[in-house]
This record gives sequence, C-alpha cells and structure tokens, in this order.
Amino acid sequence: MRKAMKWMGTLFIGCGCGLLIWLYAGNAKADNEQQEVIEAFKSIQVTEPLNETAESTSDAHAGNQDVSEVEGILSIPQIDLKAPVLKGADAQTLNRSLGAIEQMDPIGEVGGSYAIAGHQARVFGKFFNRLHEVEVGQELSFETLEKNLTFEVFNIKIVRPHEVDVLKARDGIAMLSLVTCYPAYSNDYRLVVQAKKIEE
Repeated sequence: MRKAMKWMGTLFIGCGCGLLIWLYAGNAKADNEQQEVIEAFKSIQVTEPLNETAESTSDAHAGNQDVSEVEGILSIPQIDLKAPVLKGADAQTLNRSLGAIEQMDPIGEVGGSYAIAGHQARVFGKFFNRLHEVEVGQELSFETLEKNLTFEVFNIKIVRPHEVDVLKARDGIAMLSLVTCYPAYSNDYRLVVQAKKIEE
C-alpha cells in the first residue's frame, strides 16, 4: 500500500512539473510570436513609403512575417500590454491576438467609433486579461504606419453581449472601445473600456 501511495505521489509531482514546463513554453512561444509581428510592423514604418524595396527590407529584418493584416499596435502601459491588432474579430483571429471589430470607422476619426476585441482569460498570451485594471483618466496609445495616436479613458461599462449600442459613435470625439468577456472564464457580460483621442 505504501509503495502504491509513493508511486502515486511521484506521478502527481511529475505531472505537475510537466504542466508548469508546458505553460512556460507556451507563454514564451506566444510572446515571441507577438513580438515578431510587432518588429515586422516597426520595420515597415521605418521603410515608408511601402514599396518593393520596403517589402524586401521588411522581410529581411522581420523573419518574413506577414503584417498586411495588422492594423496597428495597441499599448497600455498601466497593464503592461503591447500587442498587435489584427483585422477582424473572428475566433481564429482572437486566438492569435487582439482583433479590430469590422464595419467600424477608421481609428482616430472625429465623430467615429473604432473597437478592438480580445480574450480576457487565456492559457498562453496576455491579451486583455488585465483590462479590468484600467481606470478612467489613464492614457493608452495606438500606433499605425502613419501616426501614433493617444487616447484617454473616459468610460468603463459592463454590458450584456447584445448591448452593442455602447459602441455607437459620439459627436465631437474620436472614440476607441476595448471589449472583452467579463468576468474571467465567463461569457455572460462584456467589459467595455472607452477612450477618446487627445491631442499631444
């Protein structure tokens, strides 16, 4: 009996160590993939205007990463987030990174509304898992090929999934909304953090 218990204990310890290694390796891989996309995006910025020479330079410096689907880089220093925003917010895209919700206005357009969706709870990668820590008055940035936009958070709401009116444009401001499921590991509500563009 003691021998069996000892064997079971060893087995559980081994499984726990294996799980920790798997989680660490997975997080490192996800972080590396995100960083490669960011670096590829940056290399295109450096070689503007985008032409054949720029494309070849970008490929040489960024490991042949395809950045045609990247709309920009979202940075929120308060929650240690810097991640590429891909076009579209389907399940496949959101498993890879943040995604720009389709059929919205261009980012930074006064009187327009642009929205980014992201998972909150993930095994690998960070995405929006700390979005609930963002507070009104904090600043975030969105970097495109052409410019770097700064936004200030002015509204934080928790809504039902069908309450999409929260994303409607508002007169006089360029609005950016960040949307994720809420609470963690639940699909019952949406946490919506809204910010308006400010002039630097």
